[in-house]
Amino acid sequence: MQARSESDNWVQSLRTIIRDSLGTNWQIKPNKGKTKIRIRFDDGTRVEKMLGIDWSRAEAPKILKTVQEIHHLTIKKKVPLDEAVERLRKTRNKALNLAATPNPKLLLNAWEKYENHKVNVIGDVTQATWNQEYGGKPNHGILPPRNKPQGKTYLRLREIKADNANELLLRIGEKFEHGTRGRQIRVQHIAAFLRWATSKQSGFLLPEENWNPPPKNALGEYVGRKSAEKQKKSSAPTVAIEDKELLELINSLPIDVDKSQKKHRLRDRAMEWDLAIKLSIVYGLRPNEVSHEYLEIRKNKNEYIWCSYCKKAGGGTTKPRRLWPLHPEWEKQWNLLERIKQKDPLPRMKAGAGDAFKNYLRFNDVWKRLKTQQGVVPYSFRHSYSKRAHQIYKLSDTEVAAFMGHSVPVHNSTYAQWSTESMLESSMERALKFRDVTS
Repeated sequence: MQARSESDNWVQSLRTIIRDSLGTNWQIKPNKGKTKIRIRFDDGTRVEKMLGIDWSRAEAPKILKTVQEIHHLTIKKKVPLDEAVERLRKTRNKALNLAATPNPKLLLNAWEKYENHKVNVIGDVTQATWNQEYGGKPNHGILPPRNKPQGKTYLRLREIKADNANELLLRIGEKFEHGTRGRQIRVQHIAAFLRWATSKQSGFLLPEENWNPPPKNALGEYVGRKSAEKQKKSSAPTVAIEDKELLELINSLPIDVDKSQKKHRLRDRAMEWDLAIKLSIVYGLRPNEVSHEYLEIRKNKNEYIWCSYCKKAGGGTTKPRRLWPLHPEWEKQWNLLERIKQKDPLPRMKAGAGDAFKNYLRFNDVWKRLKTQQGVVPYSFRHSYSKRAHQIYKLSDTEVAAFMGHSVPVHNSTYAQWSTESMLESSMERALKFRDVTS
């Protein structure tokens, strides 16, 4: 019977990397809890050698690096195998001695440099997003500034005392439920950080022996799996809100308070959310996209709103897009182009956009009724846009996916419920009429 460790994901991933990079002649296997390397040379001879490394997921990066270095020494440098293994063992022991007493500030100092790398050097994260999702200690020299310790990952990172990558990755997600998106994001953030901090790109800020994380596709055990109840809840389709209910919700916002009254702050906040909700409804925006950071006015014959937000998903990144209003009359009636042009205030969403929507609307009587009766969530505004696009405007999946800024497979997996049979019949009728006119 095959040992459990033989079939673990990290083992399969590691063996695939070794096979693809070094060839099928280089193999690894467990032996009494330790790692053994098996090499078949071109002359047909076979050699096995114990590496002195534990056979475990936590040691996967060390196993891979050691095998790669042995390959380099024996094949490229023509060093005898025994000498190559012994040389690497001495180097490893020296590194372990140097890292025996880790500096408690080592991780946080490296994290500061990682912020500069991500925001200023390669620029794949905006400062606002970094402050919210990654974070760091107070910093008044950046825009937007951090006036206090901030960021979901940083606030968790500074609480943890860990001596190695495995321990840090195990603990970073402890406050989040298994398999949740929040836990997955924290684990991914830290793994990417450690990958950079132990690389040449960072100048080897952290010693590889202790801090090299597992490969990207071997993080599942740190993220965990959702409970059956959570899986059932997350797989349930998001409810769309009907047009009449959307209008009822908007009309319920307290924007008619007299400015001279003490409740004018209530009105100011309601005006911010009035704009945020109307943008979400008319353009099908994600909660994160409701920000002047991502929205601007452009012109091509007519003025329109452009969204520059790029979402990382499925190993790729979505593209910026033009926003198309549904219904166009709501765009005009609510003066949305002008309100974006003059940068009317939008809500500050420190806790995260989705949570900000929930926290504001939870006291609204209309929202409470819709949530109780139908189970609406902030993403229901976006789903309402999709439903409107399919069932009222009879647009195809490809068209609506482009309007909403995601791929057709994502659209089909999430919004296919709006592609009803009657709608498809109408689409086919339109297509046939178009063929008759143009042929």
